[in-house]
Amino acid sequence: MAVDAAEAVKAETHKSVRVLFTCSGIGIMNRGIESFFREAFDGLQGMDGIETMLIKGAGATTEHEYVTWSVRRTGRLARLLGKLARRNSNVVEQWSTFFPVVRQIRRFRPDVIFYSEANLGFLLYWFRKQIGVPYKLLFSNGGPCHPPFIRTDYVHQVAPLYYEEALRAGEPEDKHFFVPYGIHVPASPPATASDAKKTVRTKLGLPLDRSIVLSVGWVAKEHKRMDFVIEEISRLPTPRPFLQLLGAIDSGSAEIVELGNRLLGPENFSARSVPYEMVADYYRAANVFVLGSLSEGFGRVLLEAMMHGLPVVGHRHPVIEFVVGDAGRLEDLNLPGTLARAIGEILSNPDALELKEERWNSVRSRFDWQSLRSSYSDMFRRCAESDPRT
Repeated sequence: MAVDAAEAVKAETHKSVRVLFTCSGIGIMNRGIESFFREAFDGLQGMDGIETMLIKGAGATTEHEYVTWSVRRTGRLARLLGKLARRNSNVVEQWSTFFPVVRQIRRFRPDVIFYSEANLGFLLYWFRKQIGVPYKLLFSNGGPCHPPFIRTDYVHQVAPLYYEEALRAGEPEDKHFFVPYGIHVPASPPATASDAKKTVRTKLGLPLDRSIVLSVGWVAKEHKRMDFVIEEISRLPTPRPFLQLLGAIDSGSAEIVELGNRLLGPENFSARSVPYEMVADYYRAANVFVLGSLSEGFGRVLLEAMMHGLPVVGHRHPVIEFVVGDAGRLEDLNLPGTLARAIGEILSNPDALELKEERWNSVRSRFDWQSLRSSYSDMFRRCAESDPRT
């Protein structure tokens, strides 16, 4: 009997931890959260003792990936229901996935549910007993949200600023894990041949003989401040660089497009929304990357730009400082003219090859999935094995 008991303890010790990744926006939107969950699921495959499953909004269903039904946030019905409920269409999409997600929870029986969609998480918290699976909820705080965190078991903090904020607010230290977002970094430094840049520009329909400034994010005034970026480019002397805005385009984007056409002219400006797999080509085509936001939950697009060798310009904010490190240029973007001056100085001093490689290596050494796998594995295990204090 003693041998049987020992074997039972050994089997329990080596039991796989089941982690359910859920993000209904994957395949529908290309924001930082969706990009992170897609890459996290792919990049963390094969961790010893960790079994994973992904719930997403669109794409192909496979053995380990399930496409959930939802009232899509981009549709008219979601906007109408959101208006009636006095919430936005994103919340409606999250609510609508609840029962499909519950079916997959009962089928997969996860130890940990890893998510960033807070409104879905609230339902999974309130109805956990009725669902009948003793999972732990691990909220990935990429938004970010701020304390108190009272309707989740654990919190994945992706930047030191928000981890420290939670502890200062009196949150239990064992409820919060600081593990940065990861990203898939190319295995070799970016190509620098001018012919390669010309080829990708031809493919994308971009100017061949001009410098290109790239900004990626929601094409709107809110948060990413695309209007500020346009105004700063307009301050540069002619001939100005070509400005390419890339990201989600919705009803609020019309005024940004109008502003770009008015201040820069359609020959000097473009705003596009493209599939995620095409975004890397735009980084390869550009000469400099800018981010106009004054704060970030993480700022994943900065990593994307740097790993493609681009010089980056952003606001001097603690999270952006953490992400960029010594590999980029930070200014006070509250001040008109500062971004224009930085762009002008960068474009007048072309990069040396070693600087491009230093940016690529900065991202690879700090944020590549291979560098972070053990931290994520430890976080999932500790969530599964601990008793939450909420």
